[in-house]
Amino acid sequence: MIYILYGKDKSMVSMKLEAIKKRHSIQENVNVYDAQTDEISNVLQDLDAYSIFDDDKMIIVNNCTFLSSKNTTNYEVDPFLLRKDTEMILVLICPSDKLDTRKKKVKEISSCATLYSCLALDDKSQKFYVQDKLKEFGVKVDFKTLDWMTSRMGLDPMCIQNEIEKISIYSKNPTFEDVQNLLVVEPTNDIFKMVDAFFSQNGILLLAYYRNFRKLNMQPVAIVALLASQIRFLFQVRVLMDEGKAQATIAQELKANPYRVKLNMQKAMRFSSETLLYNLSLLADFDQQMKMGKIDKDDGFEYFCLNLMMNKG
Repeated sequence: MIYILYGKDKSMVSMKLEAIKKRHSIQENVNVYDAQTDEISNVLQDLDAYSIFDDDKMIIVNNCTFLSSKNTTNYEVDPFLLRKDTEMILVLICPSDKLDTRKKKVKEISSCATLYSCLALDDKSQKFYVQDKLKEFGVKVDFKTLDWMTSRMGLDPMCIQNEIEKISIYSKNPTFEDVQNLLVVEPTNDIFKMVDAFFSQNGILLLAYYRNFRKLNMQPVAIVALLASQIRFLFQVRVLMDEGKAQATIAQELKANPYRVKLNMQKAMRFSSETLLYNLSLLADFDQQMKMGKIDKDDGFEYFCLNLMMNKG
């Protein structure tokens, strides 16, 4: 039996592999190969060594780019097609957003394999994923609770599943307050509070959130980029509001969670697009100085916070 996993989300790939192992009751009998470093002959020899007296066995082949439009391996599809009826569990993992079914052989093996998409979640697909997991674990929540959850759970599929599983153990019909108490909010959601501290020029609070992120081993450049991305999103929302567009239209154009758009529309009312653009430029200058090594990354952020307070008007 052949499975093909395609996509670049490692959490999703890991979850699908565990699901396949569970389905076939495989615990230890797993051999893993890398199509970029291991010879295909080794994989085929392993596949051909099957005996009816053996326990079920899984063979995983990573980096199967020969199934995508850009093959970075020496592998071909034909040898696997010849073994499409193998009794072993063969899992081909392709780190590409789609399989190149324009190729006849790829299309052929795709039609006889079980395919799993392991694409990274975005704001739109995350909500459907959360709903699917709630259904899978038999958890029922109202729309208000669902919106609150999806705006705070992040985009890591494994974390989402773990949180929903935890809620399901507590109750199959949790209240809004139950979910608020049980859900571990993604650390990156503190970025919203960091944005508020930035705009209120509260350097002490801004620095406190910065240090929280550093404790999570986030690099200074990544923290500044995260802060900038939130302000950029706020700027985009403000511009579309100035054009007279409604919440639903803004969410559609930005391909964002409607609840996230609603929250940012409320925040954007406090600022003009010019103010938001000016603050983005401040962060861009600071980011450039860090990357050029003109300032120490951690000390630099402290000075940045200090200057923010000194220039408070």
